[in-house]
Amino acid sequence: MNQPRHGQRAFEEFLGEHLDALYRTALRLCSGREADAEDLLQDATLKAFQRFDQLRDMQAGRAWMLTILTRTHLNHVRSSRRRAETLLADYDDYAFERAIAEWRPLPTPEDIVLSEEQRDGLIAAVDGLEPELRATIILADLEELPQREVATMLDIPEGTVASRLFRARRKLRSALEATTGSARGWRAG
Repeated sequence: MNQPRHGQRAFEEFLGEHLDALYRTALRLCSGREADAEDLLQDATLKAFQRFDQLRDMQAGRAWMLTILTRTHLNHVRSSRRRAETLLADYDDYAFERAIAEWRPLPTPEDIVLSEEQRDGLIAAVDGLEPELRATIILADLEELPQREVATMLDIPEGTVASRLFRARRKLRSALEATTGSARGWRAG
């Protein structure tokens, strides 16, 4: 087991190793809203710093941080559901300016239909995979875990993970090409 060092400097080094992956995940969790992702990452980082002495194995640090990030996000979502709706008149000048700055135009109906069709097609294609291929593709491509970690999680050799990823990606590409005429955006196997 790789024993962690503790303290602010050790945490900064630890965080630096995982910051890009954490920000990408926060951005996905916040539906691409950068300000929300930054706030989420800041909250999760503070929680992780406060609990850094509880991390026993630095090898598990990425998963530990992703767990804190995800749970923090879910707590934010639950909390926002409980809050009463804020009326525009309730905003002070700063909040109003911030709301205007964060405003994004609504997607067109065509954008929504295309996006939903692509999402539905991808979900159906992933759901159509054999369970072993589905688990492997979700962990490796959607959760972006290294093949070594996926192998450990699924208790299979790394070569089997690589083989399953290749087969799963090929099946997904074929399924998406058949339903949408295009498999753009999916990783090449």
